[in-house]
Amino acid sequence: MKWRLPRFSPWITPYPLPQDTARVLMEREGESDNFGLYLDRLLVYGEQRRTLALVREFVNRKALTPDFTQHKALIAALNRRWLRLSRELGAVTFTAHPEWRVLIGVAGHKILETNIALHPVHGFPMISATALKGLARHYAEAVDDAPPDTVRHLFGSIEEEVVQGDLIFLDAIPLGVPVIERDVVNPQWGAIYGGIQNTPAADLVSPKPVFMMAVSRASRFLFGVASLSHDAAAVEQGVDWLQRGLTELGVGAKTASGYGYWVIEEGP
Repeated sequence: MKWRLPRFSPWITPYPLPQDTARVLMEREGESDNFGLYLDRLLVYGEQRRTLALVREFVNRKALTPDFTQHKALIAALNRRWLRLSRELGAVTFTAHPEWRVLIGVAGHKILETNIALHPVHGFPMISATALKGLARHYAEAVDDAPPDTVRHLFGSIEEEVVQGDLIFLDAIPLGVPVIERDVVNPQWGAIYGGIQNTPAADLVSPKPVFMMAVSRASRFLFGVASLSHDAAAVEQGVDWLQRGLTELGVGAKTASGYGYWVIEEGP
């Protein structure tokens, strides 16, 4: 068959997905059990004044607040695999829950303006290992004033020469069923900062709510730190920096407003 550019071939499904996946969604009338797939790929539009606009329930996130209680078995299986990996690495693990709410990955480039970091396969909220490593390193350098050689040895470096760090940080995943809540910021002065002419800085300016999804304090997460060289002292130091970073600096967006701080629990 003659090769043709994709734009010259008719798209037979309404979803930007492989055809077999799209057909499954069509059979289920657009419903998906995977929250990540639902958030990233499912677009629902409503007709308004001869233009296409996202329906209100998607913009304000009412239709996007997931219920993970039906995935208890899958979450338990993910926990078992995570714990098996942590044991094989000789990692020190602990659990923690948000002091209030956590905004992870909110600045991601998505069609709904705000985003949330999700497991790429299962669609559960998570905190990437790179984010946790960066938090621990920032605490070590900015707060604990750790010697540069120590930081370089434990976290690695790309300056002058590439050096692999000794510490291994695991992705933080939910322990049990996670809870995601709707949240909102309500900026009132967007028109003024946007440079719109003749807009006074007064209370008559209408606010423009921006809705987000946040990890609730009802969620518990697994954290783990290991060492390539099986250095117990290095792991202990890494865990200390990570825990203090989580409790004192916070992780994610809007930490200055009280988001992103954690309460440390015991190891699982």
